[in-house]
Amino acid sequence: MSLKFVAAACGAAMGIALNLNAVLAAGPASSPTQVAPPVQGAVPSIDPQADELLNKTCAALGAADALSFHAEILFDKVLPHSVKVQYAAEMNFALQRPDELMVDYHSDLGGKQLWYQGDTLTIFDEPHEMYASMKVPSSIDAMLDQVEATENLTLPLSNLAYSDPCQRIRKQIVFGTYIGVNDVNGVACDHVAFSSRNIDLQLWLDRSGKPVPRKIVINYRTEPGAPEYIAVLSDWKFPKKISESQFNPQLPKDAKRIEFLKVKGSQP
Repeated sequence: MSLKFVAAACGAAMGIALNLNAVLAAGPASSPTQVAPPVQGAVPSIDPQADELLNKTCAALGAADALSFHAEILFDKVLPHSVKVQYAAEMNFALQRPDELMVDYHSDLGGKQLWYQGDTLTIFDEPHEMYASMKVPSSIDAMLDQVEATENLTLPLSNLAYSDPCQRIRKQIVFGTYIGVNDVNGVACDHVAFSSRNIDLQLWLDRSGKPVPRKIVINYRTEPGAPEYIAVLSDWKFPKKISESQFNPQLPKDAKRIEFLKVKGSQP
């Protein structure tokens, strides 16, 4: 049985993967004013307040020795004849620097689990009871870069795991603005929006504690049907250390090992 395990594992089969290095765009403001699409080659125009908030968020995430959160996700899929349908997912995400990461993802389209520890990455396809492992660099940043470049594998919300999330984001921003103070499940948040040439992004950043993202909305403006990705993040934790057992693969004894497949083309 052939299974497109690598790219599908944490890309298409996990829903629309949130890859912030290619995702930055301006979401709709709270007023009726519409933001014009960014012009290619234009000088970036970023509101100082939005810029400062983004920098604080990236600094807080990058400085953490360990972190974890839960995400409730909604994502669109465009079917033939331009029929757009919405699916749901949930994810638990944990990392410990420099070389441990865990993603537990379940959606209407299936479930995947990922463990990274030291120099080994393992992904388990729960519905098919199949898994694949590969050798990777022994740092989270280098691991994420390698699997994206060689395997076309982009993890959901992966940019939150980088030691400097802003480094990749900054290359794409052409516009940014501060929307105001808005609510996410009872938490007051600074609502900001950024833009790239192709994607609209909105972030709701906690203003009462660490400036962590509480909600992320991405609109793939130039994709057919303009699909949208929504993630509401909760249960943020910043311990000094997470038990190593959380990053060890938890595989059923009957799980079948397969090889990573080379999949051409980028994932959404």
